[in-house]
Amino acid sequence: MLVVVPAAQRWRLSEGGAEFERQWLWICQDVDPDWGRRAQAGEHIDPEATPPVPRYFMINDRSGYASLGMSRDARSNEAAHEDTLPSGFPRRVDVRDLSAGGPGTVRSGQLLRCVNAGVVVHQLHFHGNHVWTVRRNGVDFPRDGLLGLVDAEGHVLLQQWEDVVELDPRSRKETLLPLKKPPQVVEPVWAARTEDWHYPMHCHAEPSQTAAGGLYPGGMVAGWVLAGRVSPPHHTYRSQADFASDQPKEDDPRTEFRQRPDRSFERDVFGRRLRFPDGAEHEMWSFESETSGRGFPAPVIRMTENELVHVRVKPSKGPHTIHLHGMEPDPRNDGVGHTSFEVSGSYTYQFRPDAGVPGDPNEGSAGTYFYHCHVNTVLHVQMGMVGPMLVDPVVHPSFPVPAGARRPFVDGPLYDIATELMLVPYAVDPTWHHLNHAAGLSGEDVGLNRFRARHFYVLGGHLAQGQPKDRVWVPRQVRANVSGHPTLLRVLNLNFIPTRVRFTRAGGEPVRMASLVAHDGRAYRDTVRPGSPLPEDLGNRLVTDRLAFGAAERYDMLLLPPEAGPYEIHVDWFDWVPGAAGLRLLATRTVPLTAV
Repeated sequence: MLVVVPAAQRWRLSEGGAEFERQWLWICQDVDPDWGRRAQAGEHIDPEATPPVPRYFMINDRSGYASLGMSRDARSNEAAHEDTLPSGFPRRVDVRDLSAGGPGTVRSGQLLRCVNAGVVVHQLHFHGNHVWTVRRNGVDFPRDGLLGLVDAEGHVLLQQWEDVVELDPRSRKETLLPLKKPPQVVEPVWAARTEDWHYPMHCHAEPSQTAAGGLYPGGMVAGWVLAGRVSPPHHTYRSQADFASDQPKEDDPRTEFRQRPDRSFERDVFGRRLRFPDGAEHEMWSFESETSGRGFPAPVIRMTENELVHVRVKPSKGPHTIHLHGMEPDPRNDGVGHTSFEVSGSYTYQFRPDAGVPGDPNEGSAGTYFYHCHVNTVLHVQMGMVGPMLVDPVVHPSFPVPAGARRPFVDGPLYDIATELMLVPYAVDPTWHHLNHAAGLSGEDVGLNRFRARHFYVLGGHLAQGQPKDRVWVPRQVRANVSGHPTLLRVLNLNFIPTRVRFTRAGGEPVRMASLVAHDGRAYRDTVRPGSPLPEDLGNRLVTDRLAFGAAERYDMLLLPPEAGPYEIHVDWFDWVPGAAGLRLLATRTVPLTAV
């Protein structure tokens, strides 16, 4: 790789641009051994006739436990910490001013230069902190909302917070890891912190988490450390199989500094066959509450900013965890086995979503999230151990909310509660649904690097109508408002593959009716004027007829149909190995939309 820095400002991304205290180069790679053998033998390879099927995935030439610096090779571990694994003490970050905060301080954290040298689309998911993405393919994203836009492919061009960074083959992005206090950690836990807190980064296009076997966490993984006053040595392992099969398991772990919750939820685990809209039946594993029934997706978890929330997992079969995807508590409450524990009895996760402040892009957690099991994640997410999670904003006196309405974030535009809509793209590889709970974890290759989707579904519906019991939640007909408060659409991508949503009239003509207001639980804002809060939202500036995104991303948008009548929402699925002409379309599903 060739890295070019400004000659006079070597600790900035560009002249006058974001400052950083350290920079890291992450080279994302993949290997198809069959292509390697054929190339070595001098055979002609036609990538269109025989697309690559990678079996190994790396960052900076290392994979799995070696990437995490947990092998028995001390030299390899040292190299991983020097070139791949960021660490640092917590600091305050203000993305309106990514410059020095005073003598000896840097406000913006550490810069990650991410390069996809492979052939598949990656989705880099960060635990513990959202990251601030500033550049793609050498071009800075704008900070000014007047210049922000959605490009012809459907990607948003604006500097933004996100917890999943899409990285296409042969492309590169620069993003800033702030290393700030995880915003959903409970205060007594933060005050008692003495040791380092470890958080993972992994690709949510989950087949990349394999290494000729399941072996999660394997494949293309990394991590970062929020430094404490004590750095205890961590255990090392002889092999990836040794590491993957030796995750800490506890029967009934204790919730430290447990407090009285404002809102609590309980989830058990079930397995059963469910019939889907195309008539196919799939063996599914998912979560249930005492009243939800055994349907799919798992029941919605909904809360309000600043509430103390408990989520208790009580797996009748296990072990399992619950990772609150996009929430950022302490590692013990993050639901990741190798940084905390797996649960075979029960555990109560505790966190507090931070409250939004009008005009401040650094505060607030209102938006769309989801929760899922983080044990053998590659398989368990596909099997259905996932559910939506929504955070509503606090009501600020300067931004009152009338009856029947709500805001997507503290100072966001009003929307209609009665028509609030969630759509969840999901695809099924039926061969995966015949595997057992621990498939791949002992080193055997069960094919989890090969996700061959054969069934494609759009799940969800109007949230006010509630989820059905004991069946798959699918929208038959949805509606949006033309007058009064608009309809808010929340899109949650449960696929492992690239996805696109398109909005058209009933005859197929594209309609720019989706006004984007938030991504990954963070509002879109103008941050071009350092030091001054800008309460104005950007919803009406980021209007599009299409939106392209990948695994685990979430978008909130207002639907603004130009007039009453029939419309359609189309969901397209693409192969995660693009062809010479770009992404390969696999399937399209259409949801009828009536504007009234």
